[in-house]
Amino acid sequence: MSDHAGDISADGYNGVYHRDIRVLSASLLTLDGASPKVLAVDRVGADTAHWVYILAADEHDSPIAVLSRHREVSTVVRERFVARVYAGRLDGALLRLTLATDFANLLELRAGRMPPAAVPAQVDGAELSARTPEIGVEILATGPDATVKGDGIEWLLHLDAGQTSTLEVEIRPSSVVDEPAPGFDPTVAAPVETLQVRSGSDRWTRSVASSLADLRGLRVEVPSMDLRYLGAGAPWFMALFGRDTLLTAWESLISGTQLGLEVLRALASRQGRQVDPATGEEPGKILHEMRTGLASVFNVPPGIAYYGTADATPLFVMLLGELHRWGAPDSQIRDLLPAARAALAWCTEYGDVDGDGFVEYAGDEHGLANQGWKDSGDSMVHVDGTLARGPIALAEVQGYLYAAYLSMADLEERLGDASAAPRLRAEATKLKDAFAGAFWQPDRGVVAMALDGDNRSLAVSASNVGHCLWTGILDGDIGAAAAERLTRADIATTWGLRTLAASEVAYNPLGYHLGSIWPHDTAIGIAGLMRHGHVEAARTLVDGLLAAAAAFDWRLPELLGGMAGDEIAQPVPYPVACSPQAWSAAAPLLLLRSMLRLEPDVPAGVVSVAPVLPAHEELLITGIPLGTGTLGLRVRGSEVEVLDSPVGLAVTTP
Repeated sequence: MSDHAGDISADGYNGVYHRDIRVLSASLLTLDGASPKVLAVDRVGADTAHWVYILAADEHDSPIAVLSRHREVSTVVRERFVARVYAGRLDGALLRLTLATDFANLLELRAGRMPPAAVPAQVDGAELSARTPEIGVEILATGPDATVKGDGIEWLLHLDAGQTSTLEVEIRPSSVVDEPAPGFDPTVAAPVETLQVRSGSDRWTRSVASSLADLRGLRVEVPSMDLRYLGAGAPWFMALFGRDTLLTAWESLISGTQLGLEVLRALASRQGRQVDPATGEEPGKILHEMRTGLASVFNVPPGIAYYGTADATPLFVMLLGELHRWGAPDSQIRDLLPAARAALAWCTEYGDVDGDGFVEYAGDEHGLANQGWKDSGDSMVHVDGTLARGPIALAEVQGYLYAAYLSMADLEERLGDASAAPRLRAEATKLKDAFAGAFWQPDRGVVAMALDGDNRSLAVSASNVGHCLWTGILDGDIGAAAAERLTRADIATTWGLRTLAASEVAYNPLGYHLGSIWPHDTAIGIAGLMRHGHVEAARTLVDGLLAAAAAFDWRLPELLGGMAGDEIAQPVPYPVACSPQAWSAAAPLLLLRSMLRLEPDVPAGVVSVAPVLPAHEELLITGIPLGTGTLGLRVRGSEVEVLDSPVGLAVTTP
């Protein structure tokens, strides 16, 4: 993580991180003691960036010598600097890269605690190194004009016009927990991507390409734990998260099922087996977070899962059912059925804290007080702005449970115990009826965000209802009213859906969950609106979210400010937001699926496509994985031409 100029400064949270520890806390480039002027910056995908700096200019301030910088991040960080002189001469220009490390804990930095003092580096020829008993870093400099001095690398340039000089720097982190476990297979390949989108405009081509690149970049391998997973976001959340990765995998299904299967396998391997109050573990429960580096969270050591979440467990079952509909191999789905059955059992045996048929959470005094996706301490508010007390039953979690019942019914009918399906569908119907009676607030015309521990409704207008529309727990007149409420200007604003409507007492456009805009939340709300026929409102939100993506160089951040365009004419960044963030990275993929109205059921041999793009917009979409083949489409407005489809799959179009 660096600033716009490529620099890392120890007084912020930028740095090179390994295993949740900052192994490089400063990397400051200077030219004769001052920062060189940046001429151009270009980020390519998730792991590469380029800079161009001015080294010298003539009397008219036209550059006559430049420095290019190429950075590539993998298991090491490699930087290549090339000085070029186009006219005149550089005679003794001194470039210096001042370096430092503090081995600061990532989560301590996030909490705003002062970073520790720099650790002195050891100099050995062309190499700098520093180490603690647990972690270390080596920095190697290679170049004919470069020397290692004190706390940095110095590069003295004597160049005539037409000459160049090159410096290469390699940053190599290491730790005591990097050794692979005996069962780890290093040959397992990352998910293969075949999806491509071509268009006359940037918004789909660039946003989809950025999505795929960032999802690749967020993949984590932990050989010492025999574990592969998708990191939830950089820099703070490069850990295994339940809810985040499950929703990300769902959003990205148009790019294939491999990511989703990898997510489910990772989570199933750490599924709850016993009752442990210290970690929140319960049989069948899906974890909230597991740190795989050297930092602990909520007093839970790294490598041990923390289970403080109410929503990941039903989402696990939802995703397994959807992967089956997208054609994931039956054998791999069957392997995960026991974990899905255990997850659904948790929802009724442990998740229903007070026995009212809804899944609740009681909170955790040592961990998370709020255990839905809006997990900040001030997110659960009543109409008067006061905080709700637990146990809390979130609206969207009941939607996830409803969809989980239906998904499990389909899975049992097709691959497991068919006799279980009628009971599961009956449970879904019972939950839907109870939900409408308890959560619909006709006096305010809203679906309550939650019910509190006194069974009082949090009758605020919030984005949670979008998740309920998406899962199908709302239908009929109540569903129509809830969808209409989500389209109003106090919540459906220029760049996306506010987490809390501007008309509510607790609204704050820069509150973490009190009025800010989260791209994944908006994408799910769009899918919900589309399901209920609000095409124009959904299309307007798509336009706004893709415009926000363009403003952020096609990388949607974790969240952004909830100000409307008539307040501030451009999207407002949220301080310390993760970027990239997995479920924000995947949001454009769900937007694309929603605008195509693409609904597959590969086991049944059908897929429907009914696009609702603007009339002037044309897309060529190839390589949509479905089962053992791919789907290719040419779409213009509502017209669609099928270019390619898997054998045996019937494609229905308008």
